[in-house]
Amino acid sequence: MFRVAVLAVWVLLVSGDPVTVPIDNHWQGGFQGSACLPVTEEMSTWKVHLVFDQPLNTLDVYTADIVSTSNDKMEFVVGNKAWNAVEHVGDQLCIDFQGHGNGDITPNVIAYFDGDSGPHPSPNSHATGSNGGTGHMPPTTTPIPVETPDGVGVASALTMTNDWGERFQGSFSFPLTEEAMGWLVNITFSSPVIKMDIMNGQELSHSPDGLHWVIVDKPEQAHVPKGNFQVSFYGTKGNPQDKLAGQAVFVNLGVDRDFSVTCPPNKAGSKYNYDCVLMMSIMFYEAQRSGKLPADNRIPWRGDSALNDQGQNGEDLTGGWYDAGDHIKFNFPMAYSSLVLTWGLLEFEDAYNASGQLDYIYNSIKWPLDYLLKCHVADEMLYVQVGNGGPDHSYWGPPETMTMPRPAYYIDASKPGCDISMETAAAFAAGYLAFKEKDPAYADTLLEHARTLWTFATKHHGLYSSSVTEAAGFYRSYNFTDEMCWGSMWMYKATNESQYLEEARKWFDTTADWGMSWDDKIVGCQILMYELTHEDEAKQAVIRTFTDWFPGGSISYTPKGLAWRLQWGSLRYSSNMAMAALMAAEQGIKPTEYRHWAMCQIHYALGDTGFSYVIGYGDQGYPLRPHHRSSSCPRAPAPCGSSMMMSSAPNPHTLYGALVGGPDQSDAYTDARDNYVNNEVACDYNAGFQTAVAALRSLQLRGLHPEQVGDATCPWPSS
Repeated sequence: MFRVAVLAVWVLLVSGDPVTVPIDNHWQGGFQGSACLPVTEEMSTWKVHLVFDQPLNTLDVYTADIVSTSNDKMEFVVGNKAWNAVEHVGDQLCIDFQGHGNGDITPNVIAYFDGDSGPHPSPNSHATGSNGGTGHMPPTTTPIPVETPDGVGVASALTMTNDWGERFQGSFSFPLTEEAMGWLVNITFSSPVIKMDIMNGQELSHSPDGLHWVIVDKPEQAHVPKGNFQVSFYGTKGNPQDKLAGQAVFVNLGVDRDFSVTCPPNKAGSKYNYDCVLMMSIMFYEAQRSGKLPADNRIPWRGDSALNDQGQNGEDLTGGWYDAGDHIKFNFPMAYSSLVLTWGLLEFEDAYNASGQLDYIYNSIKWPLDYLLKCHVADEMLYVQVGNGGPDHSYWGPPETMTMPRPAYYIDASKPGCDISMETAAAFAAGYLAFKEKDPAYADTLLEHARTLWTFATKHHGLYSSSVTEAAGFYRSYNFTDEMCWGSMWMYKATNESQYLEEARKWFDTTADWGMSWDDKIVGCQILMYELTHEDEAKQAVIRTFTDWFPGGSISYTPKGLAWRLQWGSLRYSSNMAMAALMAAEQGIKPTEYRHWAMCQIHYALGDTGFSYVIGYGDQGYPLRPHHRSSSCPRAPAPCGSSMMMSSAPNPHTLYGALVGGPDQSDAYTDARDNYVNNEVACDYNAGFQTAVAALRSLQLRGLHPEQVGDATCPWPSS
């Protein structure tokens, strides 16, 4: 068992208050830590001083660049990289580092932003706090031995296979009790090594004196199974006559060791813990965030990304959600997803409140709404996409390190897109209803933009994907009549102004809906029309839709009871229609029947088949290898690449709450990362699903859940 010592590191914050930061790993000749400083002023670039109380041989910093080093190597100035240059008030800037020295080095450290006024204490001196009192830098403490789990920091001594004087052949052997998907090896040699040819890794850095080397995996060799793992190499000695010795530490960069989600208690005591599912689903949307992440970011493996997203005239287009397993921002499904989630909040706020997720769902929907507001740059100009599908899909890596161009595409009067204009207007109108009491000024802004976009859509008809051909290969729109009705109904719901209802009637469709999705809102419009007018025509249209979807209609069912519309994202359609059925039931349309059917569809996804299709949820197994770039890449500085997609190893990061595409028509499913048809995730997949779960939780609170009032047997109808 490898054991490390936890060291004390002292960080001087901008205010002058010292803060203790633990060292993550410590070994003979080196140590590893992270210094975190709160940001108290807006910064577009930054430098941080790291001051040690004893000299180092070298310092490796992966989240910053070393700008300068003192002659005694006791002070290092580090500066931002391009992707983390911008920091806002309330953020926390964390700098990960590895230091190398002689013997069992145990330094104390202070850190401060470059430009801070006043003298800065040495790591062992007294510091004056900003409150005028005297704060004492804690004394150097005796290192506390902490047992580190196998596979985190496994040590090995150098084995010399051959020594030819100047050249040698050697290896390090690590007994691993867990598999790795990305790794780092930190080496300290007894005398200089000036060159290494590594068989199954690549050099990340080495010290000028040749004593300290850091190597990482090659992308195609990132996966290391349990058992004995050997790093082999040829090297060139700086002193050919020396008898070389060495020590190395293996660090597994492919595990979320410090990130796990604990479900809240199942308060309802029912078959599935809806509170847990709601929490996890919201966390999935947090994992999809683009832009500058907030200080309360809960996804530790995500960082700031795409901070230069902008329009053709330099407009700020940062923020929003990445669409699926890629890094494009497609506004059509994003607007739809935010709207469906907001609809669920409006109808089932009691569920979010009871589950402790009310603040989180408000933050969740505000993230895309803020971005969509940025995209509406003029009355008749709306940005609808950031990123190009070709370059984006050829890149398999995390969004934090992508470098490809990210062009922005828009619609206007000459290149119309009334479908996406109306969808965005609907999202803003629903957002207005959600925020009108919580944040009236923000709500008014949303409604103002909604009115303008609605007018734009009614004046200029056309499919957005005909105007923006770069979207057509991914989210082609096939009709705009449903959005014209849908958007107008949401405007009427928000304002009660008759012009919006009159427009909705022009486009109202009473036929059975093929299946609700980002591109099909026929049943949604039918439900809203009945809710707001109580007209029997609308009620009969809703019934017609679900008669077609229930057994005996045109929709086929899998042997285990899933209403199966399409191979690609099968659970997306069943979940969306379950949500629609639950919304219809709230309006008194066949509530017992519709709620029972909807529950069975959602329970299929949650585990009725013996397997949960929601990542991270359930004790009977769930997907481990979703087609999702960010979660499939190990922690920096390990590289990522297309070979990760083909690997059979689980994703290093658990994408909690994500609903995968789902099974085929015979209930078969393959959990493989390259299986994007059944195993990709997407923002629109989770939207209807999450809202349906909120509806079921609300039914529990009101004593109306099928488990509480009648036969809850599935598949539906029970045999």
